[in-house]
Amino acid sequence: MRTMLVSAITLALFLIKNFVPDANASNSTKQQQIQKLIESYQLQGTFNGSVLVAQRGEVIYSGGVGFANMEWKVKNTADTKFYLASITKTFTSVTVMKLIDQGKLTLDTKLSDVLKWYRADIGNKVTIRHLLNHTSGIANYLNMKGKSIYQVADDFGTAPIDKLAFAKKYCQGDLEFEPGTQWNYNNTAYFLLGLIIEQVSGNSFENAVSEFIFKPLGMNNSGDIQAHQYDVFPGMATGYMRNFTDFVHPAYWNMSTAYAQGSIYSNVYDLLKFDQALYDPNFLSKSSYDAMFTPKLNNYGCGWEIKELPIGKDKTVKRIRTHEGFLFAWHTRFYQIPDDQYLIVILSNRGSAPLENICSGITDILYDRQSVLMKPLIANFVFDSFKNKSVKSALEQCRGYFLKEKDKWDFNELELNHLGYYALLSDPESSVSIFKFITDIYPQSWNAWDSYGEALAVAGNKAEAIQAYERSVKMNPENKAGFEMLKKLKDE
Repeated sequence: MRTMLVSAITLALFLIKNFVPDANASNSTKQQQIQKLIESYQLQGTFNGSVLVAQRGEVIYSGGVGFANMEWKVKNTADTKFYLASITKTFTSVTVMKLIDQGKLTLDTKLSDVLKWYRADIGNKVTIRHLLNHTSGIANYLNMKGKSIYQVADDFGTAPIDKLAFAKKYCQGDLEFEPGTQWNYNNTAYFLLGLIIEQVSGNSFENAVSEFIFKPLGMNNSGDIQAHQYDVFPGMATGYMRNFTDFVHPAYWNMSTAYAQGSIYSNVYDLLKFDQALYDPNFLSKSSYDAMFTPKLNNYGCGWEIKELPIGKDKTVKRIRTHEGFLFAWHTRFYQIPDDQYLIVILSNRGSAPLENICSGITDILYDRQSVLMKPLIANFVFDSFKNKSVKSALEQCRGYFLKEKDKWDFNELELNHLGYYALLSDPESSVSIFKFITDIYPQSWNAWDSYGEALAVAGNKAEAIQAYERSVKMNPENKAGFEMLKKLKDE
C-alpha cells in the first residue's frame, strides 16, 4: 500500500512538472511577438527607440530598434537614455505630492500664497490642484498668440533662461477661462509648479526631484537636462525628425524652457523602478495617490491621464494610468495597467510615432489577442517616387493597390496628407496630384478636400480650389479656416 502511495505521489509530481503551463515559456513567446510587432513599425520608419514591458516588476521584454545615433550607426538598446518630454509632468506631480505629504503645501494652496510676485487677480484664484490637473485657465506659453512652437522658440532665444524672469514675462497672461471650469493642457502650469517646488523645498527643481525620487529609487540613469543642456551624457540618444523614408535633425530647441514640464531624461529600466514605486504605500500617502489617479475633467488626474479601455481577446475594460510626451524629436509613453500591474514604456528619438498603435499591439499580446503588425506605408512608396520625379505614375500604381491589394498596404490619411504638404513646398503640381489621390480614396474627409483646395490655390487653379473648399466646408461647417480661404479666393 505504501509503495502504491509513493508511486501515486511521484506520478502526480511528474504531471504537475510537465503539464502546468510554463510562465517562462509563455513570456518567451510574448517576447518574440513583441519584438516582431516593434520591428514592423521600425521597418516602415515610424518607430526608432526603446521599449520595455513588465509585470509586477518582472521584465517580459526590453530592447531597442533603430539607431540612437544614425550618423555613426549606434544602435538603440534598453540602456539608451531619452528625453522624456511631458512624462516629466508625472515626476513634477509626484514631487509636489511629496511636499504635500510633508505638510508644506496643500492641493488648495493658492498660487499667490507661494509665488508672492505673481499677479494677484489670477494668483488668488488658481490653486495647486488647478495647476496639476490643467484647469487653471492660465495661457499656455507654448501657444502664444497662435504662433507655432518654432516661432515661440525664436522668441525665447538660444541661451539658458533665467526661470524667474521667463515666468514673469511669459507665464502671467490673462485667464482664458475661470479656474476649475474647463480643461486645457497647459505647459505654463507645470513651469510654475517647478518654481513652486523650488520655493517650498528650498532646493532647485533638479535636486528636489533627485532627492525625492531618483536617489531613493536608484534611478541612476535619470536627471534633469535643463540646467545641463551643453553637457555630454553617456548613452543619450540623438534626436531626429522623419520625412517618410528620410531623417533630418530638428530645429534647435532651448531645453531650459522645458523645465518642470518637459526637461527630464531617463531610460526604460529606470522608469520600471518609478513604476514599482507607484504601487508602494510607503512612497506616497493614500490621499496623494488618490489625487493623482482620480480622473477629473478630460479624464485627467493630477499629472496623469486616466483612461478605461477594452483590452485583449475578451475586451475586458481595464483602467489605464499613463502619460505621453512629445517635443520635436522625442515621443514617449509611460503606460500602466494597475489591475494586473503591467507596465509598457515606449521611448522614441525620431519624432512623432504611432505609440498608441504600438501600445495597443502590445496589450493585445499580453492579453492573448492577435496583434496587428504594421503594413507598408503607401506614403513611403509615393515619397520615394516624389524624390525620383515620378509621382503621377506611382499614384496610378497606388490606385491599383487600393482597388486590388488594399489589405496589404497602410493607406494612412495623415501620412499622405503630410506628404502632400511636404511636396507643396517645392512642387505644387505633384502636391495637387497627391491631394487629389487622397480625396479619391477618402472622399468623405473634409480635411482632404481642404488640403486639396490649398494645393490647387498655390498651383494657381483658382476655380477648382473654390470647388474643393466648398466641398470641405459643406462637410464640416466648423471649418472656419476653410470659410476664410473660400471668401478670400472669391474676393480676388
